[in-house]
Amino acid sequence: MTTMETTSYRIEDARSPLWFGGRPSGWGDVVRGVRPGEGCSAAAMIDAAGLAWTVEQHPLEVLLGDRGGGEPRRVPVPRVVANVRSDTSAVLGVVGEGYEPLQNRAAFAFCDAITDSGEAHWLGAGETRGGARVHALMRLDREIRIGDAEGEDVLPLLCFRNGHDGGLAVTIGVAPFRLACLNGMMLPLEGAARTWKARHTVNLDARLADARRTLGIAWRYYDELEEIGGRLIREPMSAAEFERFLAQLVPLPALPDPTRGGRAVRNAERVREAIATA
Repeated sequence: MTTMETTSYRIEDARSPLWFGGRPSGWGDVVRGVRPGEGCSAAAMIDAAGLAWTVEQHPLEVLLGDRGGGEPRRVPVPRVVANVRSDTSAVLGVVGEGYEPLQNRAAFAFCDAITDSGEAHWLGAGETRGGARVHALMRLDREIRIGDAEGEDVLPLLCFRNGHDGGLAVTIGVAPFRLACLNGMMLPLEGAARTWKARHTVNLDARLADARRTLGIAWRYYDELEEIGGRLIREPMSAAEFERFLAQLVPLPALPDPTRGGRAVRNAERVREAIATA
């Protein structure tokens, strides 16, 4: 089954900080790093991130009022169940009765297969939407630099996501992170996948095969990111080309807002100036 994910996540959506270990990373209290070789595991990450709960399934009922003034009636809702968080009893979502939740510990075991390869290590884990979505961050054990000595370092991250509301399949994605400006670089590169699905399986051999496939896809993406990024940095741009680039990147409003005295135009001009003088 193919799942489409269109909602963007913001840092403020997280209920608790995404972290493990004591070394702050670029996102401060929202994401904290763990040093390679510190012995972190999925079990330790789940406990540290407060994800040691399970998803229970409960039948649904609808409360129907009696038109004659009698007591309301409880009527079962067919073919659907509620996914409920075990520690808070919060309803995470309503799914079809054949839906089998992938528990956090089972889902994160896939991440252990990646980190056990020696080519990646744990960075953090957390939840959004009250636990309806859980996620983990891993870092590939390689260095990425866009450009030469004057270029920028990029953290080569992997993001693992799973949903308990029926709206998100197990998904892995690359998440390049620019240290220079604490920003992401979600670039669609031709010939390099950015997100892909992982199988829900308890078979160890299949899980390891998926982990090897994941590492191969991620490695190819970052190879291409480094190569294309370096090529773009070396590409000269004339003043006229730069002005056209700015016009597309930060377009001016068609008509100034008379109630704001052209504030939108001034804001756009300030952004353009900041980019031009960076």
